[in-house]
Amino acid sequence: MRSLATVATIPMLGVLCLAAAAGGSEQRSQPAQGSLSIRDIESGETKVATIRFTHVRTKPFKNGDLRAAMTTAEGDIFQRRFFRNDMVTLEGIYRGKGYMDGDILSKRFSIDERGRLHISLTIDSGALWHLDGIEVRFAETDLDTATIVERFEIKAGQVFSYNAILAEERQLLADLNGRGYPHARVTNRLELNANRKTASVEYDVDPGRRMYFGDITIESGDATRGVMMTKPGLVASKLTFRQGGLYDPEQLRRTRNNLARTNLFRSVTISTPAGAARDSLQPVVIRLQERKFIHLEALAFFNNAEPGLSSNVQHSNWLGRGTRIGMDGELGRPLQGATIYWTQPNILQTGADLTLSAGLTDEWGDRQVFANPEDSLQFELLTSNHSVLNDLLAAEELGFGDLLSLAPAEFIAVSFYDYASVKRLRQVNGSLTRRWENGRGGDESYQASVSLTWIDSRNRPVSGGFIRLNTPDEEVTIDSTGSGDDGGLFDDDPFGDSDPFGDGDPFGDEDPFGDKVPAQETDAGFVDYADGRIPTDRVWRRLLTDRARTLNLNLELQRDTRNNQITPSRGTFVRIAGLYALQFGGQSTRVLDGQMEARSYLPIGDHLVWANASQAALTASLRQDRPLPQDYWQEFGGEGSVRGVKRNSIQAVGGGRAGLLFRSELRFQSGKAGVVAFWDRAGVWHHTGEAAWSKMTDGYGVGVRYDTGIPFRLDYGWSDGFGERRIYFSIGQAF
Repeated sequence: MRSLATVATIPMLGVLCLAAAAGGSEQRSQPAQGSLSIRDIESGETKVATIRFTHVRTKPFKNGDLRAAMTTAEGDIFQRRFFRNDMVTLEGIYRGKGYMDGDILSKRFSIDERGRLHISLTIDSGALWHLDGIEVRFAETDLDTATIVERFEIKAGQVFSYNAILAEERQLLADLNGRGYPHARVTNRLELNANRKTASVEYDVDPGRRMYFGDITIESGDATRGVMMTKPGLVASKLTFRQGGLYDPEQLRRTRNNLARTNLFRSVTISTPAGAARDSLQPVVIRLQERKFIHLEALAFFNNAEPGLSSNVQHSNWLGRGTRIGMDGELGRPLQGATIYWTQPNILQTGADLTLSAGLTDEWGDRQVFANPEDSLQFELLTSNHSVLNDLLAAEELGFGDLLSLAPAEFIAVSFYDYASVKRLRQVNGSLTRRWENGRGGDESYQASVSLTWIDSRNRPVSGGFIRLNTPDEEVTIDSTGSGDDGGLFDDDPFGDSDPFGDGDPFGDEDPFGDKVPAQETDAGFVDYADGRIPTDRVWRRLLTDRARTLNLNLELQRDTRNNQITPSRGTFVRIAGLYALQFGGQSTRVLDGQMEARSYLPIGDHLVWANASQAALTASLRQDRPLPQDYWQEFGGEGSVRGVKRNSIQAVGGGRAGLLFRSELRFQSGKAGVVAFWDRAGVWHHTGEAAWSKMTDGYGVGVRYDTGIPFRLDYGWSDGFGERRIYFSIGQAF
């Protein structure tokens, strides 16, 4: 007979009861001279300054890992009951890794001159125990028990770990369940030999009766409704098992996940009631509680321009087949329009959702477009209505072109128009979206989508206003000496103040320098573009209209570890997207666009969160001789990017090809109320070589948050000192 200091049948709690020695160690350890007893410390009032460890023998764990396992933490208020639990936890950590004699020899406490508590713990890990033997006893069964035992990961001679003993027990039980034995029972018995520092384990296994799936019953969990709207065929398509199949609890788990992912049910419960005493069929009851399928939503919003209204109407279980139909709409500037959509989830059993949509949208904004001297109509209008250009053209036609500091075509080429515009989009879209989780039950999820979109777009100036003409700042001169000095050809009037032709014009209505060119007039008379304003008439609207018909292929990947998608307080979000567009028509071209976005949320204590976001975008026309359609110009500003500046006002003349955006918020939340301070910064450039940190635009501001189940947000932002100020009201965090 083996000599055993301790021979007993010990379940999990029995082993961990050895940790009760922590209470005894508190009584054994006498405080050092000048130190305090735990009873002398005022619980709930004294802050912990340091927690230090002294190790008598081996040091199997890092001090940081031990501190992380404790509820008592440096910087927190000391709580006596938490500290006692921490001592049990520490000894349990040692014993769970095979240090069965691990003990906390002493606990010392001292108070410094600032009234802070310093804790010093002395730990003896003891000897490392090993596993002496394993024995598995099966009740009468037809199973191949030898194969099951061979799969055991624990072996004799290994370091003894009670956690590994329990893990092997759970794995054995799961193995039996997967083989069709849902009523299997597994228990363990431990024998500990304190003299030899060894342990042996015996498993008693009763597989029970082998079972098969029996009757499958689908019930409504809503007593008031009784009959479900969802068709039984849809529920049956989510089942991963069939009646008569070998019982497997893993199939029940997968079925539950499939049903939950449809978003049709508030709760999914699967139960396996006991069948007849001698029956090998296991009944399954699936109880489903349906969501409300009709969703109506309306949100009034306001900004510095004018108020607006957004709405959503959706039926998420049309005809009881899980199909979603709906319409999104917005009324008011800067955006108005509507989109209707239809979504079929889990198309062809692939797990991907197919969405078809069609919409018409008008979006108001600003455009900055280079003047084009190669456009004959633009050239004619500018030279005939701009006094400076008219003089330059006259001098060039008289043969003084070499004396001009800037030729008419060059003058126009470095000028640009700035005007209010409206963009109209007609689009039809089809997309496939697949979303999946990492399978570990955490917050990590992934999403991939591919979409094909036909877009008919039109950008043109808003009628009734003015187009701002921005011309070169330098003074344009005619150098009669060829040296660039002052005193041009027309600096002095050779006729003085008198007109040799009197009040009449000897040429009549004819222009001696060429054909007559059009002059723009209004009710107030002739308009001189040199004043920097061009009335937006029908001709100029037609000249500056940009129209494109494109077929877009979009690919997008997302990784999301945020704990909440509306009001996140921790985690990250990463999105990578690529677009290939083919434009049809007279100015056909190909467009390549790439975007990358990242967001992070770092909790600081219990009430603070530091949120950061960045975005980079790069667009190019693959035909160098063709302009980039205005739909693909990069723009930032306003809600969703840089608060405190006008919407989409951060842009580059002639269209932005590259853009950078950075956003940062410090969020404080206490209960339902919260405040934030934010800083946004963005820049857009016509070419990547122009990108510079100093050329970016900043937005600053503060905001308040109030969460009533629906998180409301009110932000006040400013830019350029306080030159621009904006107010934003919405739902959820800014990002």
